[in-house]
Amino acid sequence: MSETGMTTAHQLRFASQPSRTNLRLAAIERAVVYLAVFLAPYATLRFSELFFTFSDFFFCLSLFLLLITGRIRSRPLEQTTSIWLCAFTLLFIGIMLGSLFHGSPQRGLIVMGQYLFAYLILMVILIREDPREAYRLAGIFLVSVILIDIHGIITFYTVGYVPGEGKGVVTGGKRLATVLRNPNLAAAINALTLPILLFFWSSGRVKSYLALPALVIVIVTVVLTSSNSGLFSTALCLAVFIAMISTPRLLLRLALGAGIVVGGAALFGNKEMLPKTFQTRVLGALSSGDISEAGTFLSRAALMEEAAHIISEEQIRLVGLGADQFRERSVQSAPVHNIYLLLWVEGGLLALVGWLMFSGVGMLLALAILKVGGDKRALAAVVTTILVFLVIALFNPHMYARYWTMPILLCFGLGLTQLRGAGSTKVQIS
Repeated sequence: MSETGMTTAHQLRFASQPSRTNLRLAAIERAVVYLAVFLAPYATLRFSELFFTFSDFFFCLSLFLLLITGRIRSRPLEQTTSIWLCAFTLLFIGIMLGSLFHGSPQRGLIVMGQYLFAYLILMVILIREDPREAYRLAGIFLVSVILIDIHGIITFYTVGYVPGEGKGVVTGGKRLATVLRNPNLAAAINALTLPILLFFWSSGRVKSYLALPALVIVIVTVVLTSSNSGLFSTALCLAVFIAMISTPRLLLRLALGAGIVVGGAALFGNKEMLPKTFQTRVLGALSSGDISEAGTFLSRAALMEEAAHIISEEQIRLVGLGADQFRERSVQSAPVHNIYLLLWVEGGLLALVGWLMFSGVGMLLALAILKVGGDKRALAAVVTTILVFLVIALFNPHMYARYWTMPILLCFGLGLTQLRGAGSTKVQIS
């Protein structure tokens, strides 16, 4: 072989080396992000009192690997990426201006650092162009939640409440809290994840002999949490999703199935089969029509009334009081469990409008799917997840924990897959 040929061969081998390295790093990154997604619901696995979990660590490692291999996409959400960034900017300005004006910039930075991770960094990491990756990531998160539910149900009926430091898997009031250590949170996460299960089931990616037991596990978990908000969110999810994908054949099957369940319950069942806590917290309020019997409604309503009073008294408009300032002023020394009111008090209308724009991006995505004639099951997953998210926000304070935003982003990924599959390279919103 000539010297020129040897030089050319050497150059080709040298040029191909980074490509092989990138392939190895890409494979490692996939394993890392799979682990991060699986661990995301396990929010109690954290390094310190600061809200930085094991899952967050692996997400950071995934981001680093994406950066060094040049696989960061500039527009993960296609045309709506700019709207998503604008939404975060408004949220940031509202919270930080209020924090600066009221002497709490450190708290503002901490809170916005959490929002940055949950709404921007995760968006970059989780929205993948490869449809197979979108399905895998959503499936991994779903499996993780189902495993948490199975562990919780087994613990509820075998071990029960175990006194000790902190909250257990089952509370002293006999409510299932799962490893999330919070009954309302456990129910809400199941309601948010349910659209992924329904999408996989209705699209045939998960067979009925697996999907039906998984659905039963989700419903049993929500019942055992005795969470009124979780039960309502789950029912809303099922109703909206079914309505959006309904066909005469499906409706007939559902009617037959519902008839069998109701008939069996009437013949062989009674309310004593349900957990005592569910009977008192949920059935009591439903049967009497008195919403004040629904768990901690009265104390939460008092916090909402207090927040509305502060908004009126302080005449809060564009800029609020700053991060964590409602807790400082509240007679209950607690944040209002309603993110709409909380963001208005602490970040003003700038922060509230910015946060609402995140859901607006999802609705634009849904309209784009509808426009290109995409799969109505993906459309239902996107719309249902957004609606459940907005309903859950009525009962929760700041929603920057990763398990809140991950179902949203994973369903966005499923929706974008439908757009690309329909031959659309961009999310057309016009």
